[in-house]
Amino acid sequence: MMLVRLIYASTKTEHWNDYELKQLIDQSTERNRKECITGVLIFNRKYFLQCIEGKRSKVSELYARILHDKRHKNVQLLTLEEIDEREMERWSMCYVPDSQITQEMVLKYSDTTDFDPYDMTAKGALAFLRRSCELLN
Repeated sequence: MMLVRLIYASTKTEHWNDYELKQLIDQSTERNRKECITGVLIFNRKYFLQCIEGKRSKVSELYARILHDKRHKNVQLLTLEEIDEREMERWSMCYVPDSQITQEMVLKYSDTTDFDPYDMTAKGALAFLRRSCELLN
Protein backbone atom coordinates (compact mmCIF):
# COMPACT_ATOMS: atom_id res chain seq x y z
CA MET A 1 0.00 0.00 0.00
CA MET A 2 1.23 3.47 -0.90
CA LEU A 3 0.59 6.19 1.67
CA VAL A 4 0.28 9.80 0.54
CA ARG A 5 -0.22 13.17 2.16
CA LEU A 6 -2.21 15.88 0.41
CA ILE A 7 -2.53 19.45 1.65
CA TYR A 8 -4.80 22.01 0.00
CA ALA A 9 -6.19 25.48 0.64
CA SER A 10 -9.56 26.84 -0.48
CA THR A 11 -11.96 29.73 0.04
CA LYS A 12 -15.55 29.39 1.18
CA THR A 13 -18.34 30.33 -1.24
CA GLU A 14 -21.84 31.65 -0.79
CA HIS A 15 -22.97 28.00 -0.71
CA TRP A 16 -21.20 27.49 2.62
CA ASN A 17 -23.35 27.59 5.73
CA ASP A 18 -21.49 27.85 9.04
CA TYR A 19 -24.23 25.74 10.64
CA GLU A 20 -23.14 22.81 8.46
CA LEU A 21 -19.70 22.68 10.05
CA LYS A 22 -20.49 20.21 12.82
CA GLN A 23 -22.37 17.94 10.41
CA LEU A 24 -19.50 18.08 7.91
CA ILE A 25 -16.95 17.20 10.60
CA ASP A 26 -19.08 14.35 11.98
CA GLN A 27 -19.73 12.86 8.53
CA SER A 28 -16.10 13.25 7.48
CA THR A 29 -14.83 11.70 10.69
CA GLU A 30 -17.02 8.62 10.18
CA ARG A 31 -16.22 8.26 6.48
CA ASN A 32 -12.50 8.83 7.02
CA ARG A 33 -12.40 6.25 9.81
CA LYS A 34 -13.92 3.65 7.46
CA GLU A 35 -11.47 4.57 4.68
CA CYS A 36 -8.44 4.71 7.03
CA ILE A 37 -7.91 8.37 6.15
CA THR A 38 -6.40 10.67 8.73
CA GLY A 39 -6.09 14.41 8.70
CA VAL A 40 -6.70 17.90 9.96
CA LEU A 41 -9.02 20.73 8.92
CA ILE A 42 -8.62 24.38 9.81
CA PHE A 43 -11.36 26.84 8.91
CA ASN A 44 -11.36 30.50 9.91
CA ARG A 45 -14.74 31.54 8.43
CA LYS A 46 -13.06 32.45 5.13
CA TYR A 47 -10.34 29.94 4.28
CA PHE A 48 -9.94 26.19 4.59
CA LEU A 49 -6.60 24.46 5.08
CA GLN A 50 -6.69 20.68 5.14
CA CYS A 51 -4.23 17.82 5.33
CA ILE A 52 -5.38 14.37 4.22
CA GLU A 53 -3.32 11.18 4.66
CA GLY A 54 -4.02 7.64 3.57
CA LYS A 55 -3.94 5.15 0.74
CA ARG A 56 -3.29 6.91 -2.57
CA SER A 57 -6.55 5.76 -4.20
CA LYS A 58 -8.66 6.77 -1.18
CA VAL A 59 -7.03 10.20 -0.88
CA SER A 60 -7.48 10.74 -4.63
CA GLU A 61 -11.18 9.86 -4.42
CA LEU A 62 -11.67 12.22 -1.49
CA TYR A 63 -9.81 15.06 -3.21
CA ALA A 64 -11.96 14.60 -6.33
CA ARG A 65 -15.07 15.06 -4.18
CA ILE A 66 -13.52 18.13 -2.57
CA LEU A 67 -12.77 19.68 -5.97
CA HIS A 68 -16.42 19.37 -6.97
CA ASP A 69 -17.87 20.64 -3.68
CA LYS A 70 -19.65 23.95 -4.34
CA ARG A 71 -19.13 25.11 -0.76
CA HIS A 72 -15.63 26.26 -1.56
CA LYS A 73 -13.64 27.61 -4.50
CA ASN A 74 -10.07 28.32 -5.56
CA VAL A 75 -8.95 24.91 -4.36
CA GLN A 76 -5.18 25.02 -4.54
CA LEU A 77 -3.03 21.95 -4.05
CA LEU A 78 -0.12 22.85 -1.79
CA THR A 79 1.48 19.42 -1.81
CA LEU A 80 0.89 15.80 -2.69
CA GLU A 81 3.66 13.49 -1.60
CA GLU A 82 4.37 9.87 -0.87
CA ILE A 83 5.02 9.28 2.81
CA ASP A 84 6.46 6.48 4.90
CA GLU A 85 4.42 7.37 7.96
CA ARG A 86 1.49 9.54 8.90
CA GLU A 87 1.82 12.82 10.80
CA MET A 88 -1.88 12.92 11.72
CA GLU A 89 -2.38 9.26 12.68
CA ARG A 90 -4.45 10.09 15.77
CA TRP A 91 -7.22 11.90 13.95
CA SER A 92 -9.78 10.74 11.40
CA MET A 93 -10.64 14.43 11.20
CA CYS A 94 -9.04 16.83 13.62
CA TYR A 95 -10.88 20.14 13.42
CA VAL A 96 -9.04 23.19 14.64
CA PRO A 97 -11.42 26.11 15.27
CA ASP A 98 -10.25 29.60 14.38
CA SER A 99 -10.29 30.49 18.08
CA GLN A 100 -7.18 28.30 18.43
CA ILE A 101 -5.28 30.17 15.73
CA THR A 102 -3.14 32.95 17.18
CA GLN A 103 -1.49 35.77 15.30
CA GLU A 104 1.90 34.65 16.59
CA MET A 105 1.33 31.16 15.22
CA VAL A 106 0.30 32.47 11.82
CA LEU A 107 3.27 34.85 11.68
CA LYS A 108 5.65 31.96 12.35
CA TYR A 109 4.59 30.26 9.07
CA SER A 110 3.56 33.27 6.99
CA ASP A 111 4.53 36.85 6.17
CA THR A 112 1.51 38.28 7.99
CA THR A 113 -0.52 37.74 11.16
CA ASP A 114 -3.73 37.16 9.15
CA PHE A 115 -4.45 33.49 8.44
CA ASP A 116 -4.25 32.97 4.68
CA PRO A 117 -3.14 29.44 3.75
CA TYR A 118 -2.41 30.51 0.16
CA ASP A 119 0.58 32.42 1.54
CA MET A 120 2.12 29.35 3.21
CA THR A 121 4.64 26.97 1.77
CA ALA A 122 3.79 23.27 1.77
CA LYS A 123 6.27 22.62 4.60
CA GLY A 124 5.00 25.63 6.52
CA ALA A 125 1.38 24.52 6.10
CA LEU A 126 2.21 21.04 7.42
CA ALA A 127 4.06 22.49 10.41
CA PHE A 128 1.18 24.89 11.06
CA LEU A 129 -1.37 22.05 10.92
CA ARG A 130 0.76 19.87 13.20
CA ARG A 131 1.25 22.70 15.71
CA SER A 132 -2.46 23.54 15.65
CA CYS A 133 -3.42 19.97 16.57
CA GLU A 134 -0.83 19.85 19.35
CA LEU A 135 -2.52 22.83 20.97
CA LEU A 136 -5.80 20.93 21.16
CA ASN A 137 -4.28 18.16 23.26
